[in-house]
Amino acid sequence: MPDTMNPRLSMTDIHKAFGSTQALAGVDLEVQAGEVLALVGENGAGKSTLMKILSGALRADRGKMVLEGEEYNPQTPHQSREHGVAMIYQELSLAPHLTVVENIFLGRDQTRFGWLQKEAENKVAREALKRVGAE
Repeated sequence: MPDTMNPRLSMTDIHKAFGSTQALAGVDLEVQAGEVLALVGENGAGKSTLMKILSGALRADRGKMVLEGEEYNPQTPHQSREHGVAMIYQELSLAPHLTVVENIFLGRDQTRFGWLQKEAENKVAREALKRVGAE
């Protein structure tokens, strides 16, 4: 049973404006462990803006995020990935000629001393696919 007193992620009173356009105004979101959510709304509703804030691609103008009980305020997407949070942008024509693993790591290859770590990529991809039931 999820611990509703301690959500896995909470976003509280999130605000973001672009000039005079208010994209987000007081958004609250909680995600419990094991929960799957979908953000649904019209174009311009703020879904992508909220996810970009969560993933460190944008900074909120105001608000608070808590991830696994600790304040969470990534300055970059790299910092968010260090906390296990990443954004996969919708791109319908991404790279149909690449393998699943190559698409997963597109733009963020696993390297060590400048050498690609294909075995490590394969292992991480297998684990990720297993977690979402797409083995």
